[in-house]
Amino acid sequence: MPLTEIHVEKETRGVGEADSSRRPSIRKRTTVSIARSLFAVIVGTLILRLAAQTMGLMLQSYFEAINQNHFPLSHTVTGLITASFFIAEMIGAPLLGAMSDRYGRKLFIYLGPILGAIAVQITSMTIIIWLLVFTRILEGLSTASSVPATLGYISEATAGRPRLRARIMGLFEITLVGGIALGAVASGYLWEYFGNPREVLGIHLTSPAFSLNGLIYLLSLAIFIWGLSNARRSKVKRSGAAHEIRRHLAILRTPSVWRFVPAWLAIFSLIGLWTNHSPRLFKGQDRIADQLLMGSITEVQFGNGFAILAIFFGAGVLVWSFYLGRWRKTGVMLVATIGLFVTLAAVYAINHLESLSSFFYYPLMGALLAGLLVLSGFTPAALTYLADVTESHKEDRGSIMGLYSVFLGVGQFIGTAAGGKFADWGGIDGLLLLSAILGLVTIYTLVSLRRQETPVVIASSTSS
Repeated sequence: MPLTEIHVEKETRGVGEADSSRRPSIRKRTTVSIARSLFAVIVGTLILRLAAQTMGLMLQSYFEAINQNHFPLSHTVTGLITASFFIAEMIGAPLLGAMSDRYGRKLFIYLGPILGAIAVQITSMTIIIWLLVFTRILEGLSTASSVPATLGYISEATAGRPRLRARIMGLFEITLVGGIALGAVASGYLWEYFGNPREVLGIHLTSPAFSLNGLIYLLSLAIFIWGLSNARRSKVKRSGAAHEIRRHLAILRTPSVWRFVPAWLAIFSLIGLWTNHSPRLFKGQDRIADQLLMGSITEVQFGNGFAILAIFFGAGVLVWSFYLGRWRKTGVMLVATIGLFVTLAAVYAINHLESLSSFFYYPLMGALLAGLLVLSGFTPAALTYLADVTESHKEDRGSIMGLYSVFLGVGQFIGTAAGGKFADWGGIDGLLLLSAILGLVTIYTLVSLRRQETPVVIASSTSS
């Protein structure tokens, strides 16, 4: 063999050996980068949801302070102010989600905590109604920007790793309950110690508690900036907007989806109803004869109690998830709705006790927690039901599952807007009455759906 060929062969072999020796280190660096990114996504999202929940609960206390110290503010008006959040979320999520497909996920993940931080700073300095509406719109856009982009980022970062994707998506869902629980505690202490007006660096703050909450938003942003790397992205050919709208409407009109809409809207209305009206009713100064819980709970007590209920509900969801495959999903949702009525009956009975030291208080609290545990099965069963429906529409899996976000926004808007009227009319009993009506709508819808279920959905439900 000529000398030159031997030399070339050695050089070529040397390059190949060098490449092969570098591959493990490259893979290791890639794995570490993905792990750090996913860690940042989960922790950052948890902190972001903590900040958003803290903002939402403190806002109800803020409404009560305005009502007592500045000008009358009915529950109807505060319900409409709060509901503007969901309008912004419903409109913004599809638009900002599509923009994140085109311009990259990181920008819109960062935008979530930035918009939230701006919203709480404005809130801390004003009692003007239209500005409070504007801050709720900013909060809605914060969620609309962060959630679709974050889910897209997780999907891209876990491409080709189905088990990892399932685990990360599960952790992402847990951040919702975790954010609610932590936010309930944080809002109670922040409002208790920093809710009153103060001068800070020459700036008059009507409520410094909101400004401090801005630091939580900035912590979330810092975690995202620290941990997120550019996930791989694939180019997808997209249809025109008009075509996409027609396709989504066609999916929504599918019988197995359309018949289910009233039940899910009713359940999400309950979430909006109690999350956005109960804080002011429980902690405010308004009193109604024979309603023990009206204005009888302190900021800290409410926050800690709300956190305990959220944790208990999350534990119930986890337990239900292990057993859902054994039963039809419509059956599970019906049982869960019965749990709703047990919970409502327990709250009504507690609300009409003579005092919280009554002998019946603890048995009724046990009944409330038992009802809540049963009720927690509704959400995982409903999500699984939608997943079963996609077996008949495999090409539209994403669109059908995406209806979850639409139902969530619309339902919470309805519950928050309508709940104000019932709160003005009957206080906590008013909320209980509206909840019972929504529960009856849910039962009627599920019974009708169960009778008309297609064989495909039944088979899929029983075998899942």
